Formats: sequence, structure tokens, C-alpha cells
Amino acid sequence: MNNNMKLAMVLLVAASIVLSGCTKESSVISTPSSSQQNSSVKGDISQIDVKNIHSLKIKSDVATVTVIGDKQINQAEWELSKDNSKDTDVTTSIQDGALLIMLKQKQKISINMGPLPSLTIRLPYKDFNSLEIDNGLGNVFVESELSVQHLNVNTSTSGDITVKDVIGKKSSNISTNLGKVEFDLPNQLAPLNVSLSAKLGNIDNQVSLEKATNTKTVVSNEVHGYVGEGQSESATLNISTETGEILFKK
Repeated sequence: MNNNMKLAMVLLVAASIVLSGCTKESSVISTPSSSQQNSSVKGDISQIDVKNIHSLKIKSDVATVTVIGDKQINQAEWELSKDNSKDTDVTTSIQDGALLIMLKQKQKISINMGPLPSLTIRLPYKDFNSLEIDNGLGNVFVESELSVQHLNVNTSTSGDITVKDVIGKKSSNISTNLGKVEFDLPNQLAPLNVSLSAKLGNIDNQVSLEKATNTKTVVSNEVHGYVGEGQSESATLNISTETGEILFKK
């Protein structure tokens, strides 16, 4: 993609955020007390007991979000970087076995806002039903030793997404409006139905696909096929970007 075109689109997107702000009200329930959340603070790291949690949702207006699976811990841990985070709030709530971690900006952002706040979340190894990450502006990283049935990652305005060695056992949906998606498949993998789509950008597919189809136009690109022997009950992986590139590898 032409670099000048991408820069212009980034500036346009950022300018629109300045006008509209990034602090729209959410319909999510109010944050319960710390005793209801079974949470604690260890230094600069906050901990949450997820023994009875089956689903997680991470929602952010503007941030770099990193989610890491860690077999060495027993509770979920989250940490907000001190740099450029003074105007950022993190709240947590639990409802019906679902944990919500929400990061919100107290003030409107500007184009020259400097480094984005950085939220790092470590999760203990257990089988989660779903992991959903919804980020407005900023890069998202998901990696290492996570067990999840349904994985959904989205950057609604702009941001790159990197997923490494993690996949939903039943479904994965990865999408960004403006940015690059890099997806690195884990080694031991069940049959997988793959769909890659870049409306304005390129697809670099480095994975051998059965029954593969590749549809190209002047600006768009789509790739479909199966990893392993295709079956109707195979898990699904959908990766899309409105404007950007896709790197699919193993």
C-alpha cells in the first residue's frame, strides 16, 4: 500500500477521534467492590481470581493491549504502564462468570498525544469459553499458552494485531479497520477452515491450504481454504482488514 495514502488515512482517523472523543458511555454494569471481584494488588500489578471465570472481555478506547498466557501464575494479572497513563482509568467487573476489564481515557486524545498507554494482561492456563478484545485505537498482541474456545480481536479505528501460538478451538475472528494483521498458527492444530480478506491491501499466505482459492482485484484480496483435511465441523479462522496487510504463517 502507498505509504502516503496510509499516513493520510491515519491522520484522518486520528482527527476524527479528536472531534468525537473516545469516552462514549458504556452499557456495562458498574464496577463491583474489590471483595466482590476477589481482587488484590501486588506492587504495581493488580490480581484477579479467575477460578470461576469462563469468559473475558477487554475493552479499551486508546491503548496498546497485550494479553499473554502464563502457566506459572494462578490468578489473572494486569498492569498499566506508568508512561502516559495518568489520564487513563482501568476498571474491572464480574457478571455471571464473565470478567470485564475496561480501560478508558479521561480526556479526549489529540494527534500529538505521544506514546499510547500500555495495558498488559497475564492469564493463568485454564480453558476459557471466550476471550474478546475490543480496542479503539492502538496495537493488540495476543500470545503464548492460552486455551480458549472462541477468540475475537478487533481494533475498530486503527491498529496492528499480532496473534502468536494462540487460536480459538472452535472459532477465531480477527479484524482491524486500518492496520496489519499477523497471525502465527500454533504447532499442534486440528483441521481449520480459513478465510482471509483485505479490502485494500495485500495477503501474504505462508501456510499450505487444502482446497485453496485466491480471489484478487485491483485493490482487494481474498484467500480461502483448509489447514488439514476440511470438514464441516472444522474450527473457523476469519481474518480481515479494511485497509492494511495480512501475514498468515506457521
